[in-house]
Amino acid sequence: MTSTAAPLGMTPRSWLDLGVLSFLWGLSFLFYDMALDGLSPLAVVFGRCGVAALFLLVMLRATGVRLPRDPKLWMALAVMGLLNNALPFFLIVNGQSQPGFHGGMSSIFNSTVPLFTVIIAQFFLADEKITIPKIAGILLGMLGVTVMLARDAFTGQGSLLIGGSFVLMAAFSYGVAGVWARRFGGVPPMQIAAGQQISATAWLVLPVFLLDKPWTYSASVPLSSWLAIAGLGIFATALAYVLFFRILRTAGATNVSLVTLLIPVWAILFNATIRQGTLAFWETITLAQWAGMALIALGLAVLNKWIPLPGQRR
Repeated sequence: MTSTAAPLGMTPRSWLDLGVLSFLWGLSFLFYDMALDGLSPLAVVFGRCGVAALFLLVMLRATGVRLPRDPKLWMALAVMGLLNNALPFFLIVNGQSQPGFHGGMSSIFNSTVPLFTVIIAQFFLADEKITIPKIAGILLGMLGVTVMLARDAFTGQGSLLIGGSFVLMAAFSYGVAGVWARRFGGVPPMQIAAGQQISATAWLVLPVFLLDKPWTYSASVPLSSWLAIAGLGIFATALAYVLFFRILRTAGATNVSLVTLLIPVWAILFNATIRQGTLAFWETITLAQWAGMALIALGLAVLNKWIPLPGQRR
């Protein structure tokens, strides 16, 4: 007797998890900006992955869950750690290290992940084929991103082009990782999260010690940078990826990638209220950004058939 896999889709629990995940990953762009005030990009990424790995090991021990033992599974986790953590984290942090390219901008470029995921899933996942609502929803979301970037794009700032290019490469890596992650369907989310963070940290050890020389870090690194590393590791990585893999299991790679369309809302708000020090965040967000966020929300509604297209049943 063969069992039929449950169809992939967003449940109310999935939407709640997605909202929490977008909040945690919105924080990550704020934490990047804070950490870069005193540390190099490579140190920030190594700190994020290392703290997350340690925290998840403690969580595994506390809950009685063991690390995976299958060598083939660890090989898959090593690929996941590279594609979903070490490489995109490093690319995003390098993008945000560009003068004038802050976390809000970075999160907007990062919202292209669903577009890459849909295209890649079309070729590698039989149960996540492109549909008209998916195409329409993603295009509306991408139009929203374009609207939010329009004014800055025409200023001719080199930092926008360089920083944006770094983050777009990271978004492609995330798209590949989202499809690759489907092979972990029967593995508990906490095991996957811990395994990929251990793997990501391992990928970074040699570059950090050869290029960054952590023993030379200045004692003048501000406390806020170290606190940001702790926040990145615990909240934006360890806890966030447990949620990520839980959503992935029930909703699929394309649906979980939708979180990147929600992250800019949080990242822009955090940049305005915390980095710029004003509670009147609406004064720091342009009309183009509000319009872009509205288009993103419309794209999510179309993609999930809340708003049916002409000739389409709900």
